[in-house]
Amino acid sequence: MLLRPLRFVPSRSWVRSLHQRRSLLYPLENGLGDFLPPPALKSLAVDWQQGLLDRLNEEVKDTEDEGLNLAKTVINTAAREERTLAFNYASLALNNSFFLDNLKPPPPPPAENHQSEISMQLLGAIRQQHGSLPQLKSEFSAAALGMFTSGWVWFVTDNVGNTGVLPTFGPGTLLIRSRTYMAHEKGLSLGDLATTGQLPINQPTPPGVSPSSPISGVSGSNTPNGIPPHSRSYNIYRPAASLLDENNENPEPKTKSELLNTGQVLYPLFCLSVHEHAWMAAGYGVWGKEEWVKKFWSVLDWEKVSKAYEAVKK
Repeated sequence: MLLRPLRFVPSRSWVRSLHQRRSLLYPLENGLGDFLPPPALKSLAVDWQQGLLDRLNEEVKDTEDEGLNLAKTVINTAAREERTLAFNYASLALNNSFFLDNLKPPPPPPAENHQSEISMQLLGAIRQQHGSLPQLKSEFSAAALGMFTSGWVWFVTDNVGNTGVLPTFGPGTLLIRSRTYMAHEKGLSLGDLATTGQLPINQPTPPGVSPSSPISGVSGSNTPNGIPPHSRSYNIYRPAASLLDENNENPEPKTKSELLNTGQVLYPLFCLSVHEHAWMAAGYGVWGKEEWVKKFWSVLDWEKVSKAYEAVKK
């Protein structure tokens, strides 16, 4: 009798416990214009993302964090130094998901970008608080170019329509606050098929994590500066990562100068990866970040950003 070697077949429950990369919202093989040509898009959306998830799966295997989606993994590991690697991998994968989900291929010529799809409501807020759309682009690009380490630059709003530009460093994220996934569009994380959006808010906050979570760059109470040593997430403005004035019973959109000193709750609308491997993979070279950032605006999905902005205001 011929004996065949046994082949390990993962159980259905074990497969479900793994973080799995899902497909992009647009064709991978076409790339994203000059910003991320096909090989570069594959490098970020497949190779790097899968590498983050593979390493995360190894870190959470046989732990209490196994089987959680990315957002819950970020929350459960943020205040625990022994879970630093799991936090880093989960947060980076979540950020990378959000970054790529708010892009789409450039429009056909003669159009150079998707600015015609921006809503009048969002455009009005940008003009009021930043002066003009070109000025917002300049502020955002300056924040990216001023970062001499890896991280992310975010365009955010609060629920009365104030907007701002905030950086986070390393694996820091603005997508999680007070145990809640803050992005408007739920369940579309590139990094995790299981991301379900808002998390239970009646769960106790982890020790050392205040309602203004340190993973978002907001001061907490677990370290002298309120930031866990592994998150390295900071905000160059005051107070950190805050745009909503909770003391104002009838909040109105604020001027740019007022934005720097108000608020508690923000919602990310889009972000930009500031990682050298991104513009290097796109063919811009070591010193090509500035030109690469200029190309970012050609693929930003302003229609999606506008819908998220309007949904937050409602």
